[in-house]
Formats: sequence, structure tokens, C-alpha cells
Amino acid sequence: MSSSQSFQSPSWYVLNHIGGSFHSTAQKTVDKFNERNDKNLELFAPTYVVKEEKGGEIRFKTAKLTFHYVFLYGILDDIKELCRQVNGFSFLIDRGNAERYAIVDDKTMANFKNIARAYKNCLPYFSLDDIELEDGDLVEVVKGDFPGLVGTYMPNAKSKTGNIVLQIFNNVGTIAFNVKVSDVRVLEFSRNSTRANDQIDAFLPNLLKALRYFNRNEALPTPLAAKLAVFRGRMEVVRLNNRKLDARLQVLLYATSIITGYEDAAIAAKERYDKVKDSVTNEWTKLANNLILAIISDDTNLLKQNYNTLATLDVTSKMQHIVKDEYEYYMTTVN
Repeated sequence: MSSSQSFQSPSWYVLNHIGGSFHSTAQKTVDKFNERNDKNLELFAPTYVVKEEKGGEIRFKTAKLTFHYVFLYGILDDIKELCRQVNGFSFLIDRGNAERYAIVDDKTMANFKNIARAYKNCLPYFSLDDIELEDGDLVEVVKGDFPGLVGTYMPNAKSKTGNIVLQIFNNVGTIAFNVKVSDVRVLEFSRNSTRANDQIDAFLPNLLKALRYFNRNEALPTPLAAKLAVFRGRMEVVRLNNRKLDARLQVLLYATSIITGYEDAAIAAKERYDKVKDSVTNEWTKLANNLILAIISDDTNLLKQNYNTLATLDVTSKMQHIVKDEYEYYMTTVN
């Protein structure tokens, strides 16, 4: 599609609006323009607020409009006609865009409006200079107040919640506060994050408990089943640059999917694991992976072979003790 053709498709344009009561004046101007010209421009001009923390409580207050931005959905020619009039509207120029005008894509705007609705049209905003986005994981919200929202997740210290940062355009962002960890799935861990490894370590004991029920052909207790479901839902779409870590993740996803009855997900995880398993060099990681595979496939030869390897190693950490205990548990049940 050519540049001129794309102008004829409606888009969300970022405009400046100066003068009067920010929202009501802008809306009345657009309404009059639509009525007079038989147009259907759509204005999105939320109230902007900032977050304050006092006495350990989060509060919001209306901020002065550092940015006089509104968002207008329509065809470029119609919006140009609106801006040619003396009404306070003008285009925000994006010099990095070949089409010159700052545009927000439909998906981002839908997320943007979703946050605004959650805060009763009072939208927290800030400059992206105030936050190091590279320190956060890319996540998608799968339930709760912001389903479908994709943004950068910033965990709250000592909490099971975090804030999701959404970049709107240029250097302007907004934020959804206190989103539950269980409501999001990770799309990509940040480059220097240790959270992928931490989450795998934290989940392994839960999977090992589930494997015992699976081995006895017993139903999982509801709390344990929920933990497996949350882990699979959050982690099955993750792609890691570290092949060794990815191998650990995929074997956990494979076993979790088998136990919880998601055959297609199990096949996908096993295929991914087979591609990266040779990158694993740590003996204890190999032992943990092979233990999981042996129980899932009821492979007593694989179990015995790795138990013999374990007998030659020193046990120096809590996780190694856990793996050793599991091998010894199963060795008492095999023929």
C-alpha cells in the first residue's frame, strides 16, 4: 500500500490541543465539526493523573497537562480540515515517520483506553526517561482488569504484583498498577533478568510433587493443579535466548502439559526441548531433566542409569538434595 493510499484509511492521530477546559472544549469542537461536515471523527482525551505514595498508600492526583495531547481517530484529510480551523488543534509531527504525523496503532490504543477505563478515564502518564524499560519483562495480561494488555512488567518488591508500562508514542507512556503476577504470561524475559531461572527453580518442587501423583495415577490436589496450570499458562509462550535455560523450561512445560492433559502443548515443548537439550552441560541439570522424562515416560532404564550417575556426585545445595531424594524415592518403587 502506498503512502497516499494509507492516508485514506482511518488511524489514531496524536494531536496537540491548546486552550479552554482540555477535555470538554476538545470534545465540543470535534462534535460540532462532525455535525457540520457529516464526519465521524472519534476523540480520545482522557484525564491525566500521576501517582503519589504517602504513608505507604498509593494515591492519584490530577496533574498539570505537561503534554497537551489528544488522540483523534479518522481519515487524514478530515483531520487536516479540522486542524486548519482556529480551534486549538494541531498535528504532532513525528520526524521519524515517513508520513510525518504521529500515529498510534489500533492495538496500542485499545490497551491505552483499557487502562483509562480501569482508572475511570483518569490515565496515569509519565516520561519514559523516568523508567528503565530494559530492566523489565515483556508480558501479556491474560485475565483481570486488563486482558490483552502487552507491556513491560516491573515487579513490586516483596509482592505478588507488579506494574505494567505501556509505551504510547515517542517518549510518553502510561502504567497499569498492581497487576497480579498470576494474571500475566511472560512473552520475553528482559536481557539481564534472572527471573526466568528463579521461576524455574521455584516451580521445580511443585512439579516433582505432581510427578509423584502422576506416577501413582492419582488426581492432583486442587492447589497443586492450579500451580501447574498457572505456570504453563504464563510460560508456554516464552522464548529464551539462553539455550541451557530454555532446555530446563521446555522439559518442565512438557511434563506439566502431559500431567494436565494438554497434548498439543506437550508435543510443542518436547520438540523444542529436543532441539536444545544437547546444550545442557551441568550434571545436576541433566539429572533433573532426565528424572522428569523418566517418570513421564515410565522409563526405568533411564531412571536407573541416571541414579548411577548421581551416586558419583557430591551433593552441595538444597536443590541437589531435592533431586537426590526424588531419585531415591523412585528407586524404591521400580522393579
